[in-house]
Amino acid sequence: FYQGNRPLGIHFICEGRIKLVKQDASGRVQIVRVVEAPDLLGDRAFFADKAYACTGEAMVDSHICFLEARHFWNLFGAEPDALRLLLCKFAEELGRAHDTMHCLTVCTVKQRVAKHLLSLRVPCTTVQYRQGFILEDSRTELAELLGTTLEAISRTLGEFSSAGWIEIEGRHVNILNATILRRAACLHLPDRHTA
Repeated sequence: FYQGNRPLGIHFICEGRIKLVKQDASGRVQIVRVVEAPDLLGDRAFFADKAYACTGEAMVDSHICFLEARHFWNLFGAEPDALRLLLCKFAEELGRAHDTMHCLTVCTVKQRVAKHLLSLRVPCTTVQYRQGFILEDSRTELAELLGTTLEAISRTLGEFSSAGWIEIEGRHVNILNATILRRAACLHLPDRHTA
């Protein structure tokens, strides 16, 4: 779907990873968030009956199903429990959006990058990198996602590597000192990996 278009239904991500990208009047692009399967796409615009605020772009090969509005309401309109689950999902997303907004306004780039690295959850299966993960986002995408510049991302990753907190080889990242990285991270978002 595209920013500015009206929703005709709702998208379900069955497989894959989608970035929601917002472009301003001057052409600058920012990744608002990344959505991974299984999840919904375009649901806020669909339920609010408003134009899409972002454009959805697949980051990897993805399988997405589209359910037209009339079919959606036929299926879910008669199921209050299903609608209740959707409301819970919206409330959780709103809470995450508020936390992210707060983090973008009060946290340094260093804190945001540290938090992001700690929150990544795509494990690498090769023996050589068994303590790390594959960084799926390009540095440009990281900059857009974390609300900063490509230069700031590169400089921060370089600083973390020089300090011995992380090790980077291509897209493979090993966290060498999670304790120090956690101390440097933004405290405003819950850490998925506290162990």
